[in-house]
Amino acid sequence: MPPRGILLLLALTGCGSIGGLGPRFEAAWTGSERGRIRATATAMWCQDARIAQLTATKADTGVAVLLHPSDSLKAGHYPIVEPAKARASAPASAVALRLLGSSTVVGYQSESGTLTLERVADGRVWGRFESQAKAASVPAGTITLIGRFSAIPLAPGGGSCPS
Repeated sequence: MPPRGILLLLALTGCGSIGGLGPRFEAAWTGSERGRIRATATAMWCQDARIAQLTATKADTGVAVLLHPSDSLKAGHYPIVEPAKARASAPASAVALRLLGSSTVVGYQSESGTLTLERVADGRVWGRFESQAKAASVPAGTITLIGRFSAIPLAPGGGSCPS
């Protein structure tokens, strides 16, 4: 294959994620802030606490997703609620966004929405979410956060899990 053909093939496959088969996390937000993130993500399952945590970070931006299933982690719909209510409302989920605003770091936390865990298989998770979120501490307004994740490896949480 000529060198130009190899470069084109690498560009199209995204270094191993052709057709979305590799791990991928992407989200976009609109409202009082606008932006997007495409990043690698990690996920862990805390069996005893029955919590799955997915995080994606790139530069000064980060997104975290917490899933609180009733029992085991399985495909289905998880209403998105405020983080403080998620565990008591299982099955439920919560979403948070941290970003560098125009003059300060701003954190947003979910108020409402839906997360669909599409698939849990072969030690990986796939899903999508849409959430309304508010600024956690500064008067920065509200955003709509829409995201999708695919083939994220799900590791046991071990010592990183809450009790």
